[in-house]
Amino acid sequence: MTIHDDGKQDVESRLRSQIAAYHATGLAYACVKLALPETMGTEAWTGERLATALGLSAPHLKRTLRGLVTLGLVEERGNAFALTRTGHSLKPGAPSHLREKLLIVVEQYWQPWANVARAVREGRPAFDLVFGETVGDWRRHHSDHGAVFESYVESETFTHAGPIVEALDFTGVATVAEIGGGHGALLAAVLLAQPHLHGILMDAPHKLSGARVYLHSHGLTERVALAKGDATAEVAVAADLYLLKAVLQQHDDATAQAILTNVRRAMPDGARLVVIERLMPEKAADDPAAIMLDLHMMTITGGKTRTRPEMEALTAEAGLAIAGVSKTDGGLAMIACAPR
Repeated sequence: MTIHDDGKQDVESRLRSQIAAYHATGLAYACVKLALPETMGTEAWTGERLATALGLSAPHLKRTLRGLVTLGLVEERGNAFALTRTGHSLKPGAPSHLREKLLIVVEQYWQPWANVARAVREGRPAFDLVFGETVGDWRRHHSDHGAVFESYVESETFTHAGPIVEALDFTGVATVAEIGGGHGALLAAVLLAQPHLHGILMDAPHKLSGARVYLHSHGLTERVALAKGDATAEVAVAADLYLLKAVLQQHDDATAQAILTNVRRAMPDGARLVVIERLMPEKAADDPAAIMLDLHMMTITGGKTRTRPEMEALTAEAGLAIAGVSKTDGGLAMIACAPR
């Protein structure tokens, strides 16, 4: 066998494993939907006893539990089964929030991603084609799914906010406005790190109801003003520093430019804007995560990951100039903008 053949086999083997990954996702999803983590707790259960407790088919459950053993979520103890440490991470309220991620992937993303070909043929987000409405409307109409998504986003945003907060320049800043910030996880991280600042969180009314609870949990109720609004139509808040995190990437160019224009109109003299999201690399191999994010936006929201020249063009049309671009360790671009 030639070296070339060895390399080909390695690539094909990896692709074969990636294609078969749906087995693991489906099994982990079944584990969550059957309430196994919260039911099993720290006990060891026979398949029969667990099936009786949950009203399930014992033969089918035992086969599923063996599958979960192969994933490292369950371990065998004689003729019984117990959760592993990894299995405990799928319990409700677990700090990893892997449970929420799993639910979102299977219930909101799986079908659209299986229909990427339709999106390419029709030039529309696959989510819209599968569910019959935009992802934002669908989550609003299915509030339970929307709540799972927002819970996951707030956890991930707050957990990974440190490098963003450290990179921000708060010189001369008294008020920070996060536009389209959902429950305000990034704003919360900023205010906790900078006790002298006050914040404004602007988003749709149904998101602000969750934001009240979230901000209260961090003791920030008195330091944050909530502003109902749609940034694609108007931004009617005045601040010294505006933050747009992962907002523009969710929209097409026309809508993204409208958001930037509306922020620019709202900015008082001396105010600044920081756009926080990944930039598209020149070559796909330079940042595979940015490429997959771009495809995810194409598939789910109709948005895109933009190159720096594309971002410069959008901001210029909105009356803004990019003053500088830096990157966090996680690969996010911090795009500092000021009025032209």
